Amino acid sequence: MRHLFPAIALALVVVACAKKEEKTAGDITFQNKTFRVESPGGCKTDSLQCAFYEVTYPIFTGLDTAVAIQLKRDIDRTVSMGNPEAEGKAMEQIGAEFVQDYEDFRKESPDVPGGWYYKGHVTVETLIDTLVSLSVHEEYYAGAAHGSYGVYYINVNPRTGAEFTLDHLLRHGYQEALVKAGEKAFRHVRNLADTASLNANYFEFADDKFQLNQNYGFKKEGIAFYYNNYEIAAFATGPTEILIPYEEIRDWLK
Repeated sequence: MRHLFPAIALALVVVACAKKEEKTAGDITFQNKTFRVESPGGCKTDSLQCAFYEVTYPIFTGLDTAVAIQLKRDIDRTVSMGNPEAEGKAMEQIGAEFVQDYEDFRKESPDVPGGWYYKGHVTVETLIDTLVSLSVHEEYYAGAAHGSYGVYYINVNPRTGAEFTLDHLLRHGYQEALVKAGEKAFRHVRNLADTASLNANYFEFADDKFQLNQNYGFKKEGIAFYYNNYEIAAFATGPTEILIPYEEIRDWLK
């Protein structure tokens, strides 16, 4: 692993993109596909009285069938807008219900302007024989005071379908070194001095001590951690993404 990671350093429309398949050592390939469902009659570019749900995501070949199914379920769960009622549902059903909810809302409140939308995009960050790391970018609006935006990661072992965690990459006892590297990156991104209080600068960490979250992914350059809106600060502060280069934690790589 020490050598691998630095080296990587209801109207329904289903569209298969023309993107060339990506290949890796294990002969695992993928093609991006777009699923879209929208209000009956379609969504015109100049119309606000409409709803659509759209997700672009990778379809993998070369995976065991059970692993491919599990990975699709992981993606489905992530593009559900955090709705607990969507647990176990495929994106096709989630999208259809999203559009139907809008149509029902329009019938109840026909004079309320504005449409709803959900846009999700799943990016393959890393694809090797021991790891598939995906980032899920989502943006949506469903009648609230403002829209929502988020980034979430999915990491699995393509051989088994099991979650790939930091423990699989780093040697035992890595936590303190990783948090230290993470805080360094966080303060750099947020332009905070080494000694500046985090909480006094509108962040919310327990006991004013920096902590890494569990929303991380493995990119070519390093490990990315993403703090979504409201997670550690008010909405106005915005999300925070940090990257810990593999070089900074090279002594902890397995």
